[in-house]
Amino acid sequence: MPKEFKVIDIQFFSITRSEYLTFLVCIVLSLSLIFLNDNPQINNLRAVVVDSWAHTLQVISKYRSMAEMREQLTKLRHRTSYLLLENSQLRKAALENHRLRRMLDFKETSRHKLVAATVIARDQDPVVRSVVIDVGEKDGLKKDDPVILPAGIVGKLLRTGESTSLVQLYTDHNFRLACKIQRSRVNGLFQQKDSKTSVLTQIPKNADIRVGDLVVTSGYSYIFPAELQTAKVIDIKTDLPSLFKTVIVEPFVDVTKIENVFVIKAEDSVESRNSSAE
Repeated sequence: MPKEFKVIDIQFFSITRSEYLTFLVCIVLSLSLIFLNDNPQINNLRAVVVDSWAHTLQVISKYRSMAEMREQLTKLRHRTSYLLLENSQLRKAALENHRLRRMLDFKETSRHKLVAATVIARDQDPVVRSVVIDVGEKDGLKKDDPVILPAGIVGKLLRTGESTSLVQLYTDHNFRLACKIQRSRVNGLFQQKDSKTSVLTQIPKNADIRVGDLVVTSGYSYIFPAELQTAKVIDIKTDLPSLFKTVIVEPFVDVTKIENVFVIKAEDSVESRNSSAE
């Protein structure tokens, strides 16, 4: 048996190209004669073959369409991701542009000599709430210079170096600021009560204060000039045995989100204090 298979294998591979060609031509002619025949059985066979071929083409077309749809879907997903990223970057740039434009307008219209600064670090000290900015003594700044934003106060310079400074934020428990109610001119002391609450203390019980009143600097501070926005009144607490009431205020500046600030130069603060005193 093995020898017979070997002989057949040799004979199969010994077929010439012309013999293959003749065989294929015979097949084509046979199929042509079959499909050109009008015999009912041949017609039925022809219909079956055509239906089978049509079904095969439909399957091929379906899978090709699915492959194209998958490819298009993948491209659309990539395009959507790119557009979302681009839209996010444009929105961020627009917000930053609006914020910087607002700061520029504030600097141009302010009566104070302002030095623009960028926050470059945040102090992790749990006792002293502070940030580091990228300006210092070379910019003409000194210890205790006020730090502000167009919306309101931020803090003051705690230490100054050649090109950087440490800013004590108003959220620091040791920070105190003389303020007043802008409407009624009632004076009080602005300070941080806890990590989330700012208050005005030393307010007489009978003082004219209402929720929504604007709190500004009083000008009695040796550091901050008068009439700088600070906070607004959101609640009033009265302790019956006490002669004073505690006013809960909401600062206008969220110091956890600051990126750029202004520092008022010391000589400008002195001039402002002198003009207020006069």
